[in-house]
Amino acid sequence: MCRYDGATRRGEWHWKTGRPVHRLRGQVLGLLSFGAIARLVAERARAFGVEVWAHDPFVDESEIRAARVRPVSFDDLVEGADHLVVQAPLTPQTHHTFDRATLRRMKPTAVLVNTARGPIVEDAALYEALTGGWIAGAALDDIEEEPAKQRDWRPNNPLFELPNVVVTPHAAYYSEEAIGTVRTIAAEEAVRVLTGEPARYPVNEPAAGSHRGEGA
Repeated sequence: MCRYDGATRRGEWHWKTGRPVHRLRGQVLGLLSFGAIARLVAERARAFGVEVWAHDPFVDESEIRAARVRPVSFDDLVEGADHLVVQAPLTPQTHHTFDRATLRRMKPTAVLVNTARGPIVEDAALYEALTGGWIAGAALDDIEEEPAKQRDWRPNNPLFELPNVVVTPHAAYYSEEAIGTVRTIAAEEAVRVLTGEPARYPVNEPAAGSHRGEGA
């Protein structure tokens, strides 16, 4: 879409300016993590005729299958997905999950989508993968340097120079309605805890709540 838009603004009116585009039907959408957000992604993606795979070591395979999603190993996910969506939390174990070694194993036609935390993907490795043809493209809702955490951040990341990358400012969650929901949930949680009730969305005591946390 970015190529079409740029070409049209330059006065090029031709469908070939956006090549290559492949139909989604029959392709594999891979999900790293199968929490609440990933499940909603799977539900929507099936309407496009894709086969949905998921890897999550903390979710029973029967639960994944019940959602009409194929549970796979991490290796199979990396090597078999045409579109790989990262929706895992950032932990010491997931930091730089997508480094040079992992990216090398992906399909050359694959697209990596990170709607979780930036440091799960190693920026330098991703740059090499995109310029070297290891993968076809990437869509990033955060980058490794995490600009929101820097006071004087400047857009000097080499990834910004590439035509096969789309970067958004950690806004995948955003809608006007979502902003209101987030604020309401936060306020209600504060009231619950301050009045002696258990939190509905605990991050440090998973067994205390019924909702499974997920990276955003």
